[in-house]
Formats: sequence, structure tokens, C-alpha cells
Amino acid sequence: MWLRRAVPFIWVSLVALGLTAYVLYPEYFSLASIEGTTDEHHAVALLVYFLILSIRGLVLVPSTPLLVSGIVLFDPVEAFVVSMLGILTSSTLVHRCARYLGFDALLERRYPEQAEQIRAHLMEHQFPVIAGWSICPVVPTDLVVYLAATLRVPLWKCLVGVGAGEAGLLSLYILIVRAVLAA
Repeated sequence: MWLRRAVPFIWVSLVALGLTAYVLYPEYFSLASIEGTTDEHHAVALLVYFLILSIRGLVLVPSTPLLVSGIVLFDPVEAFVVSMLGILTSSTLVHRCARYLGFDALLERRYPEQAEQIRAHLMEHQFPVIAGWSICPVVPTDLVVYLAATLRVPLWKCLVGVGAGEAGLLSLYILIVRAVLAA
């Protein structure tokens, strides 16, 4: 019960801490500085990147900015593998914690029509809905995982659907970001 109340506080605290650090020490947040640190401490940087991707779903942080950052900072294959592992870990945590943290009730209160519509589609076509939702960059994948968890869709179906959709989207991100960086 205490964790349900702590999550918003933790989220706001992390955002405030990050913004404060950015304002006080902008030189540490330049691309050159971050690339230098990433090159110098490569394994640690990959681990931190993986951990951030893994927990971001619990605090409803979108993955796209993190994925683009990983593509810029790491080798494309490393970025793909670590990003997919982080996304699947995040989806697992979201699936396991959805009811415990009360996100199902929150989603039902805030978006009742959308939740019911998604629920109806999920009951009928679990895998295609999860995979299709995951490949769309403008909608949060965590939302469909939360709803699937409340419907007791098996974890493996969620992970296969999320993995299929996110792998396609991440591959597209890598191609686009690498083309922009090469230009």
C-alpha cells in the first residue's frame, strides 16, 4: 500500500533532481560529455541504460527519448539488444505490478471509454492488438500491458506481442537516427 503512494513522490523527486542537476551543471549534459563518459565507462553506461529502460514503465516515462539516446550513444546492435531487453523487462514489471500499484483503477477512472474499447479488442485479439499497439510510436505500450494484465492475459503473450511490435519500431528508429547522424 505504501508503494502506491510512494511512486508519484519518487517520480516527481527524480524529475526535480534531474532538472536541478541540469541547471547547476549543464556542462555534464552536453552530447560530447555524455559520449566521453559512455566511451570511458561503456559497460556501466549500458547497465545504467538498461536499468533506466527497465523501471521507466512503472513511473510512466515514455521510452522513445530514451531509445533515441541509446541509439546515439551506443553501437546500433548494442542499442537494439539492450533496448529490447530493457523494454521486455519493463513490460514484465508493469504486467506483474499493474494491479498491485492500482494503475488499473487509475486508468479506468481517467479513460473509461478508451479502456473499455481496448479491453474489448484485447479479449478478442490479444496478440495482434498488443503487437500493433507496441509498434505505434505515439501511444504508450505500457498502457496496453497494464490493461492486458488486468484482463489476466498471460505474460508470455504480452512479451511476444510487445517484443514483435517494439523490435520493428526500434529497428526503424535505428535506421532513421543513424541516417540523420550520417548526414
